[in-house]
Amino acid sequence: MKLLFLDEAAIWLTQPNTYTWREVGHPMEVPTSKARGITARLNLMGCVDYISGEVQYREIEGNTSGQDTKNFIQTLAEQADPACPTIVFADRASIHTCNVVFAEKENWKKCGLIVVYLPPYSPELNPMEGKWRQLKYNDLPERHFENKEDLRRGVGGANWGVAV
Repeated sequence: MKLLFLDEAAIWLTQPNTYTWREVGHPMEVPTSKARGITARLNLMGCVDYISGEVQYREIEGNTSGQDTKNFIQTLAEQADPACPTIVFADRASIHTCNVVFAEKENWKKCGLIVVYLPPYSPELNPMEGKWRQLKYNDLPERHFENKEDLRRGVGGANWGVAV
């Protein structure tokens, strides 16, 4: 049996500060971007295999929708094996529970993929949350990117997952 945990995240051009120190009288300069909204971030959807820790992800153009969830899970269903079922755990966000996703659940079941939902308000039960945190705070090569293309290259070169 394969256990996958699904989630999505936004990765911004300027990552949040963690901690730092400077000598008195030498203030820290933190670069920021004037870009706002969708031009200032990558929307990513991904899943982590509970056993192997392998991450698969894809970039979502624009705001993430139920159709994006359906398309991502369809990719996972194409990799599934009915002889060894795949269970995809998702939170109860509306993009995971909408009619577009619900309408495909029986088709995915025939492929060997079953979608189940985590209890409400339980991000601590989703290991993909930790993978996003690892990417944002540890694996990105820079804390600030000049543009979305640089950020896209940074995410792709971070060696944290496989784009699908």
